[in-house]
Amino acid sequence: MSKKLISIVLPSYNEEKNISLVYASILEHFDTKEYDYEMIFVNDGSRDGTWDSISALAGKDSHILGINFSRNFGHHAALQAGLEVAKGDAVIMLDADLQHPPKLIPVLLEKWESGYDVVNTVREMTEDAGALKNFTSKMFYRTLNSVSDLQLNDGEADYRLLSRRALDTLNSLPESPKFYRGLVNWIGYNVAHVSYVAEARRHGKSSYTLKKMIELARMGLTSFSMKPLKFIISFGATLSFLSLFGLFIMLVVKLGISRDYFSNNAVLVMFLVFMTGLLTTFQGIVAIYLVDIFNEAKGRPPYIISDKVGSKSKES
Repeated sequence: MSKKLISIVLPSYNEEKNISLVYASILEHFDTKEYDYEMIFVNDGSRDGTWDSISALAGKDSHILGINFSRNFGHHAALQAGLEVAKGDAVIMLDADLQHPPKLIPVLLEKWESGYDVVNTVREMTEDAGALKNFTSKMFYRTLNSVSDLQLNDGEADYRLLSRRALDTLNSLPESPKFYRGLVNWIGYNVAHVSYVAEARRHGKSSYTLKKMIELARMGLTSFSMKPLKFIISFGATLSFLSLFGLFIMLVVKLGISRDYFSNNAVLVMFLVFMTGLLTTFQGIVAIYLVDIFNEAKGRPPYIISDKVGSKSKES
């Protein structure tokens, strides 16, 4: 009887010194007697020797496929590239920086074997994270949950296992870019959760800057929520009513009490400044949705592959 194939997808950005370490750690905790495996390293336009490290490993282990992007397209594009070529009965997604501990792989597989299609991991804490990192991480989940139609657990990142049917469902979705943290909950199926403590980085520094965290929150917001637009409609209607009521009061005061009680120019200038700022803000929010629609309508691919290495590269 043939062994089940497990695909392991590892997005990699400037992880030159971590590639061999994460490879060894995965094999240390992976039961090769029970399962067959394939490791799919996706080099997301790294500026160091990450691609050379992946190529060297692929030359030693026929279970490795390396995908090299023509430039940096982002973490979600790297995940998508790996998931779309994965052939396993189940697929495990984890970062190549070792902060997603490979020692959880047996637990993820155990949950999958017991009938779960999605096994999410929930980070309780990060060993080397500072106060700012912890604060921004908590604010990310709280903000997203407060305005989104989907709820994410605090610390739920892109370290998870997907069954074959869950993976096929995700790959069939036409949208781009794909916000996997939301999509895996949106598709339904049976979901389990496993907690862990993220280990300190061995080498390099995290590529998830505050700017990228904000962009990730923006993507999750516009992909899964209509609440900002509903807020705009409600706020606009309320503002219109209050403005009309205020103008009525001013008119009554000027006509019935004193024409000099309010300065016409002062009221007009403040009103115009307030409305200009308000309209600009609202137009910016609406523009975010329009930009996403525009980008998707263009039909551009989410990534471009320049090279592949490994035994499977000859098949594509």
